[in-house]
Amino acid sequence: MTDKETIKKLFLEHYDRMYLLARVLLHDDEESRDAVSEVFAQLLDGTVRVRPDTAGSFLLTCVRNRCLKVLRGKQVREKAQKLLAMMGDEKDVTLPLMLEAGREIDQLEEVLRFCQEGLTEQTLRVFLMHYQERKRYADISAELGISEAAVYKHLAQALKRIKNHFKSSDNGDD
Repeated sequence: MTDKETIKKLFLEHYDRMYLLARVLLHDDEESRDAVSEVFAQLLDGTVRVRPDTAGSFLLTCVRNRCLKVLRGKQVREKAQKLLAMMGDEKDVTLPLMLEAGREIDQLEEVLRFCQEGLTEQTLRVFLMHYQERKRYADISAELGISEAAVYKHLAQALKRIKNHFKSSDNGDD
């Protein structure tokens, strides 16, 4: 439940830091502005919701994820171009490769969106630290001040919820 006035306040308060982060990751002014704009567009259309108590870190995480998507897309295009060069410039292969890579990125974004909306804050934090930041259980435990068993339980809960959510989504599509 984020109204336009709240989004305007968030924009004024957080835009500079969000843009700076995007600029550091993407090294391009226009792509950086686009990444930040995309986050605010998702807020406006209700795709993404933000809690006031975690708005700053949440918005930065959204920008980082958006930038990573842009970077992954670039990597996919570069790999496709290298593959084409190796295959002797068979251009009809490009589109299927790009479409498949785009589907994979969309699926990963859907999982991340579910995690942000469907997991508790602590479970999401543990999940991202382990799978995004590649941290070991012991490191997560030390950083968050919880036991390694708790780290394990948070990860098990996250994976169970993700599997159940997407299993039920797959069954509904048939």
